[in-house]
Amino acid sequence: MSDELLPAWDGRDIAELLALDATGDRHFRNRCGDANAQDRAYGGQILGQALLAAARTVTGDRAFTAMQFLFLQGTLHERPIDFEVTLLQDGKAFSSRHVRGMQEGTRVVLDAQVSFALPRDAPTHEVAPASRFATEDPERLPRLTELPAAWGDELERACGYRFWTKEAIDFRFAAPPAGLRLDPREPRLRFWVRLKHRLGDDPHLHAPAFAYLSDWWLNYPALGGHVESLLANGRRLYVASLNHAIWLHRPLRADEWLHFDSTSPAAGAGRGLSIARVHDRAGHLVASATQECLMAPRDA
Repeated sequence: MSDELLPAWDGRDIAELLALDATGDRHFRNRCGDANAQDRAYGGQILGQALLAAARTVTGDRAFTAMQFLFLQGTLHERPIDFEVTLLQDGKAFSSRHVRGMQEGTRVVLDAQVSFALPRDAPTHEVAPASRFATEDPERLPRLTELPAAWGDELERACGYRFWTKEAIDFRFAAPPAGLRLDPREPRLRFWVRLKHRLGDDPHLHAPAFAYLSDWWLNYPALGGHVESLLANGRRLYVASLNHAIWLHRPLRADEWLHFDSTSPAAGAGRGLSIARVHDRAGHLVASATQECLMAPRDA
């Protein structure tokens, strides 16, 4: 096993975190790692880096459209990831790439397929945001640090979900229910999120930065409807991301407020699915995201 360690990320400059060095033809290595609460790599880090690796192999006129992503093993945030990009398609309008990420030589930690396309003048429609969207000012909504500490203690006991904050992310809840206990009949969580620091104008950087943000609290609706019963029965879940997908419907800026409306249509057999619609401040549906997470009872 290599003894190479990554330098510490400053926690602020997302471009620095996502930056990749070319190590060969369509081979890249990350420069920084970002730890999560379990001392593994934060999922958004490897989502963004995988997307950027694919983007480095397409022409700038082709915009990112979609990524399907598998978290295969816990990724070590202090160790480099080697990204290998395979060309699947370069057609008149679409480019498709396969990305595999490995650590310590042969340990495969992620697998993704990423697509890009030339924009076309074509029919368009979009679903409107939630009814309260127009009256919300995210600047006036509560931060995690402004919620009762007891809520965070309960979530950590039930499912290991901490009131964890990141210097790079500005995150606000929209009308959080007491204890963040969601309705189990229709578990839903709305929130606003953005990067705190400006990025510049490169869309091939904003898309990976959005991928970084898309892992933040997206899967909570799969868990939030079960917190009360878990606490009542003294049970606790081990939660981890299994797979993740994002679609970009139009260009966006990751350093401006984005509204996530995330719901969980189903959970069972140790897995939970969450689906989010993402709107910008103008009310345009800019992206969709899904994540399936592991919900494994620790006492099983």
